[in-house]
Amino acid sequence: MADVDVVTGARVRLRAPRVDDADTLYAELASDPEVTRFLSWRPHRDVTETRSVITDLFNAGEDPTWLVERADDGALLGLCGWTRTRPNTVELGYCLSRRWWGNGYMAEVAELLCRTAERDPTVYRISAYCHVHNSRSAGVLRRCGLALEGRLVRYAVFPNVGPDPQDCLLFAKAVK
Repeated sequence: MADVDVVTGARVRLRAPRVDDADTLYAELASDPEVTRFLSWRPHRDVTETRSVITDLFNAGEDPTWLVERADDGALLGLCGWTRTRPNTVELGYCLSRRWWGNGYMAEVAELLCRTAERDPTVYRISAYCHVHNSRSAGVLRRCGLALEGRLVRYAVFPNVGPDPQDCLLFAKAVK
């Protein structure tokens, strides 16, 4: 089980998702085909699927997942987390409810994720990739200090785009 501390920024708070978040998470994010367009999973069919993901996948292993909420009123904004792709590397991932796009929330979240990862003495590299046409996500990664390392040809499948692997942009930074 991943140890998920509450992480607070100027406008956002990151905390572990709870089953009682499922209805809002489904309505605001997990069922929206625009939000999930450039993600590795399809929109959820119903709130039962969202509950199962919270229960069975989020924080079930070593990789942390946080629910993102506004610090002032607790409004659900999105999800974020990372995976250990190598012993000393974390790969960031995130998604944001469409109604909050363009307000700078995800840039703050990505910066919090980077600062949190940098405090771990075993992390030497932070990376993330995004679909080559996801310019908003590329902007978020640049703003949190990750540098574009290159284009990964036919790297990842985005099931909402199509069944074939798509080109991605790889961003990263060394932290030690």
